[in-house]
Amino acid sequence: MIRTTGIEPEYEKLTPEFAESFVAGNPRLRRLCEADPDCPVKASELSPEKCLGFEPGCKLLNSYAANRTSYRPPRPDEKWIGDEKFQRDHFFNEGDFGYVKQRSILNEICTAENEDQATLQCSENLRHCWAKNIYFDFRNLRLKTSKRYREDVILKGQVGGNCAKFFPDVIRSNLEHLGYLQSWGHELQHFQSKPGFRVDVQNCDVIFDRPTVLIKLDASINMYHHFCDFVNLFASQMVNGSFARDIDIVWWDTDPHGFIDAFFGITWKAFSTRKPVELISLDQKRVCFKNALLPLLARQRFGLFYNTPLVRACSGTGLFHAFFSPYTAPPGYRAERADSGYGSNHFSRQGNPIPESFESG
Repeated sequence: MIRTTGIEPEYEKLTPEFAESFVAGNPRLRRLCEADPDCPVKASELSPEKCLGFEPGCKLLNSYAANRTSYRPPRPDEKWIGDEKFQRDHFFNEGDFGYVKQRSILNEICTAENEDQATLQCSENLRHCWAKNIYFDFRNLRLKTSKRYREDVILKGQVGGNCAKFFPDVIRSNLEHLGYLQSWGHELQHFQSKPGFRVDVQNCDVIFDRPTVLIKLDASINMYHHFCDFVNLFASQMVNGSFARDIDIVWWDTDPHGFIDAFFGITWKAFSTRKPVELISLDQKRVCFKNALLPLLARQRFGLFYNTPLVRACSGTGLFHAFFSPYTAPPGYRAERADSGYGSNHFSRQGNPIPESFESG
């Protein structure tokens, strides 16, 4: 998964309550925490029964989601489908960690037999993917004539990696949800295995050594639209098993003027200590990623966004309680003015690999 080792632990900036369930429910992080004298979760609190609510074998009673949801019986003039259990179960699957669980299973598309080869794994309908040692060729971006929400940026031969085993049928059978903010289908449908390819300066104009999130974005001028991006990125991080913040973020926005995030740009500091890179700064470049997360997007079919249909009887979820908790606030954090948000003053990394290479699993 997209994680760093030996740098900032994935749990360092989490609130104790959330960290306890997150670390305990993740075997890898639990082992890491047990060996870390500075882990914020005490060994006595690392019960293997604790979890967030989406992990395999996680019982709701022991989860972070337990007792977060309120139920209101119907009034005499109201008719609801099913009983209280039916309403609670549907609410959990539509708006709580059940939503995350449904999207946490990744199918292998490209596998590796050594550290130089590529890996690509995606959930159903390519809604959420993780990759290692892959490239995107942005020669078709053509910034001068580009426009927002393009679905034709990546063409045949412009995405791939060196796979030990390649399963193209998995891609072809998961292209039902094509749409700019529904899946990564348009960007990955032409993925190819390139024998002999490796991430180096001979094959790449730009190399991202650090773990990198690539994210397609909804409108930034409206909180209800834009926070769909943040909530789904947060859910993707849970599936991915890491909240490390020493990562790069690429704003996959095809507008020639860039992505302006003047109102809510400060929110990105909760996810990364680094300023996001804009896609337009990578125009005409072959860009390689050593460790990449392509997260859940803002407008998936039956996804989690501002007008998601939910059952009427319930309110309150563990997922949103965790998202809105101050888990991201490091010591000494001070709120800043809204106009300090990120704008279109983008930057690119060209010609040479990015320094400070991170090990990744």
